[in-house]
Amino acid sequence: MSNIDIDKIVDYRREYSSAIQKHEISGTQLTGICPFHPDKNASLSVDLKTGRFKCFACDAQGNYIDFVARTLNIDTKDAYKEILRQYGVAEEKPEKPKDPAGIPYNLDIYAEEKQLPKEWLGKNIGLSSGAERAGLKYVKLPYMDESGKVILFRKRYHRDTGQRFKWSNGSKGKLMLYGLWEIDRIRERGYVVLVEGESDTQTLWHLKFPALGVPGATIMNADWVSKLDGIPKVYVHVEPDAGGQVFKKKVTAALRDGGYSGEVRTWTCSGADAKDPSALMMTKGTEEAKSYIDKALRAAKTVDITDIPENVKGAPVNLREPEGWQFSDKGISMIDAKTFEPKCICRTPIILTRRLRSDATGEEKIEIAFKRDGQWSKSTFPRSMIFQSRSIIALADQGCTVTSENAKYVVRFLQALEEENMDVIEKVESTSSFGWQTRGRFLPGHGGELVLDIDPSVISWADAYGVNGSLDAWVDQIQPLRENNRFRFIMAGSFAAPLLRILKQRIFFIYNWGSSKGGKTAAIKAALSAWGDPEGLMTNFNATQVGLERIASFFSDLPLGVDERQLAGQKQEQLEKIVYMLSSGQGRLRGAKSGGVQTMNTWRSVILASGEEPIIQENSQTGVSTRMIEVIGGPIDDEKAAAQLHETSGLNCGWAGPKFIEFILSMNEDAIRSAYSVVLESVQAKTGTGNGAHAAAIAAVTLADVLAGLAIFEPMADMKDLMKRSIEMAVEISRDIEANEPPDVNMSAVRYLIDWYNMNSQSFTDRDFREPRLGFLDNYGDICIFPTALRQALAKEGYSDRKTVKYMADEGLINADSGHNTTMRRLGGKSCRVLCINTRRLSSFLGFQGEELFDEADTKEQF
Repeated sequence: MSNIDIDKIVDYRREYSSAIQKHEISGTQLTGICPFHPDKNASLSVDLKTGRFKCFACDAQGNYIDFVARTLNIDTKDAYKEILRQYGVAEEKPEKPKDPAGIPYNLDIYAEEKQLPKEWLGKNIGLSSGAERAGLKYVKLPYMDESGKVILFRKRYHRDTGQRFKWSNGSKGKLMLYGLWEIDRIRERGYVVLVEGESDTQTLWHLKFPALGVPGATIMNADWVSKLDGIPKVYVHVEPDAGGQVFKKKVTAALRDGGYSGEVRTWTCSGADAKDPSALMMTKGTEEAKSYIDKALRAAKTVDITDIPENVKGAPVNLREPEGWQFSDKGISMIDAKTFEPKCICRTPIILTRRLRSDATGEEKIEIAFKRDGQWSKSTFPRSMIFQSRSIIALADQGCTVTSENAKYVVRFLQALEEENMDVIEKVESTSSFGWQTRGRFLPGHGGELVLDIDPSVISWADAYGVNGSLDAWVDQIQPLRENNRFRFIMAGSFAAPLLRILKQRIFFIYNWGSSKGGKTAAIKAALSAWGDPEGLMTNFNATQVGLERIASFFSDLPLGVDERQLAGQKQEQLEKIVYMLSSGQGRLRGAKSGGVQTMNTWRSVILASGEEPIIQENSQTGVSTRMIEVIGGPIDDEKAAAQLHETSGLNCGWAGPKFIEFILSMNEDAIRSAYSVVLESVQAKTGTGNGAHAAAIAAVTLADVLAGLAIFEPMADMKDLMKRSIEMAVEISRDIEANEPPDVNMSAVRYLIDWYNMNSQSFTDRDFREPRLGFLDNYGDICIFPTALRQALAKEGYSDRKTVKYMADEGLINADSGHNTTMRRLGGKSCRVLCINTRRLSSFLGFQGEELFDEADTKEQF
């Protein structure tokens, strides 16, 4: 490398401030977000005095040359050259002429090269000749402020010396537009021409055009734009090469960021086969050059500096190209820092379209769009995946040409793209589920600008929440069927789901079972059609718990339709696990790969299910029966009507649910809860209070039926008439439940023990004894059962031995020692611990005489 000290030319405060997001400066220390890894915290520290940086998260560190090298993905040698180029300082080549001091160069030679008057350059613009101590000659180009005071200067050397420019000592942080001392006269002209460098500026002045020079193609600073106040038009000269395009982008971006409010136009000298105004005058002469430029300015193209060009055809959003990068239909390219030529690093155009932030969790994701085979596709990913080279190769599965070789360049491009377009990339609120959202919003239908952020695997479920046909046609089809109270209850259960949050009611099942051809599946489809396409919203019992958990959490406050109980087979224990899981409202707690735990799935739903046989059995736990509202029998009287509804439920769908939510949102939630209290009291008065959980669930469905009548079916009806009709529905459903409700599981277990003893009585006596021995009868005729035999007998039928024994103890049905549920008895001269059932108390408890329960011969066995 050359021995030029960059500490003397680089403004570390300005450079690091523009490159580091969310930075803060305290004295000579800057802290902010590290650009070299995905980060949310200020982990990067910079010493603004020395230019050294260090990230305490990813351990990136070094001096400013290292920083530029990492940012541009080039080696430190090229980074050093780029820094010198940006600051207009030519690198001192090691292969210098043998005697550079012998090369003549002064104001006379410079004036001749540029075909400009020497006296004018010296007297009017302040150029002069100079020489280094070593004899190296140069032309001194002064930079003066508006008052004409020299602030800094640049030395221009002969091209054969191996270097072209060098800034004066102390110029760090003082760079400015060249020609500011002419700013008042420029304002009088009403426009200014911005060009790159001093010689083009001087040429335009000589040709009587008001101009200012930018010291380098990439050096234009937004802070300088204030100097253009009062100038209504800016003409930006664009050289016909890649460097000219960089200059145009840099200048227009600075004008935009600096708040320039005037008119901006671009022009070029390429029509006269010239690179810039200086070359134009040298080849065409003064008069022809002046005439050409005058015409070119008149024909200059207006540029909307706030408008972003369409870099890729059909892109979902137009983004500004970040400095050092290009993207187009040909893919993503990195601009060579020396030649300004693009080098393709990815053949797939990939852009950022939106930032999705979850209002519930605070997690932010990035939506990307990419063009493949002429078509745009979108996907949403966590930021940690998009901004890491190790994980971004997952885009290859989507069709992007991202590999382990180019991944780091793609990440750097996307990082630069986001930084350049923070004001363009839309930030939106997102959610990963339907149902109630923050600030009283609801999906589907009432989410406002809320965006659904979902995994591609559940897109089909989300698409099902659409509309088809019309609300009137749906009402015409559904209203007559509501005359059947079973159908009416199932339909109202669909509208009850979003009320659970308001009523603070727990989740429950509405399970319709009975013989086939009763319209059970058709009724559930009709209920789901209020919200969307029932074919897409329906699932069945042939699913894993994890699958049902995912769909329940995704639907959240909406009804969940689960058809065909018989698909679950005869595994009652597994079926009851599903009931408990769905009615609990939350999924399993799972660990995350990165440590900690995953976000737990939750929901509040009414589960609409059907089957040909009941779920609740005699050995079902009480918790299952309290969560289950059984609707027994066919909900549709006419078999043909059921078949037709089965086929046509999706033709008119998706209207009633959002309409119902609109009605709910117009009400006060306290009023809804008060109405529920009235309905619950009426339901309990008509049906009794034997099962509080059932009464609460039926009251919730009854209230939903009333509100659905007001909102959708009979908006002009009298409230009292609607309430009366809904209570009639509740009474019929309650009576069906009471008439078919199985006995309490504990009572079932006790009755099972009686049957089990009678079937195995010979295993309790020495007469006709059969192996294995299960117990014996004591001298009082009480049944003594070996604990192991008891556990095996109850477990075989799905009963809990501990729960059953405790129940019998609480009811005084067993003889037990103090502190035990068992007692000591002797058999064959040996002591043993047994469960001793008091047959007399049990008979009395069940309302029978002892001989009606047990074999009389067995009760007389003596020991």
